[in-house]
Amino acid sequence: MTAGNLIAIWQKNIKRLLAYSSIAQAGYVMIGLVAASGGGIASLLFYLAVYLFANLGAFAVVVAVSRRGWGEQIEDYTGLSQRSPGLALAMLLFLLSLAGIPPLAGFVGKVNLFIAAVSEGLIWLVVVAVINSVISLYYYLQVVRQMYLFPPTDGEAVSISIPRPIRTTILIAVAGVLVLGVYPALLLPFIQLTVGALIPGSSP
Repeated sequence: MTAGNLIAIWQKNIKRLLAYSSIAQAGYVMIGLVAASGGGIASLLFYLAVYLFANLGAFAVVVAVSRRGWGEQIEDYTGLSQRSPGLALAMLLFLLSLAGIPPLAGFVGKVNLFIAAVSEGLIWLVVVAVINSVISLYYYLQVVRQMYLFPPTDGEAVSISIPRPIRTTILIAVAGVLVLGVYPALLLPFIQLTVGALIPGSSP
């Protein structure tokens, strides 16, 4: 968690930022493994699901922006909210979900992991994870800042034409981070029951 987040802070390339963010996210996933309980494994699987939506969606936005020829540097996202309000809003939701901000799915995923860790007495690990979540919010907000607080560098709010497959991917990812954040019961109980069946003696 700490290595990925600290390195991500210094990235100027959006793909590299998301790549190092993924390393940090792997650290959160490992909390579920360290908890080594039925609840921990169920929380891990749920977190993987919500992370998939957010990360896949974020990279789909990057692909859409890159196809327009604006580059992959964070500064290339300057004024994206004016160029393409929909893309900017989608990226905002994905980044906030990755940071664990309510009411998005990433928040529910992290809370479940933290509860599983606390139940196993790993309070110190939860404290480290919370601190890392704050660190990640800092560099995610750098992207948000470029998108929303500055006008387009060329002075033109040119819209982006998004191919249908990329648009569909983004819409599905947005639905995932919103729906599972507000109503995690659509997925979490099924994961808990599955883990309970596969791990004898674990409580779903």
